[in-house]
Amino acid sequence: MARKRRDGEPFEWLHSPPALHDRKRREAMYLNELRERAVLLKRLNYSPKETRARLHANVAWDFELCGNPGFAGKIDGIVDEVYGRGGSGRGASS
Repeated sequence: MARKRRDGEPFEWLHSPPALHDRKRREAMYLNELRERAVLLKRLNYSPKETRARLHANVAWDFELCGNPGFAGKIDGIVDEVYGRGGSGRGASS
């Protein structure tokens, strides 16, 4: 989708579009990544408590310069969801 060039703009890509939709997509990406990490840690036999602590620590590390992001409050729910699923979480037997 081509954007119209504004007067005085030397390049159309110089200004980014509104970030509202990007913010939602970015949060969805982070939540998906946290869910995938929780599944991996479960397969590695981490306890829910250890997984929760590790995910909180990872987010704190990733966002140490700009403060805790809003989606960090969803980590406990993600861990509960992953560990509440049936099965051992160890993947296919070999």
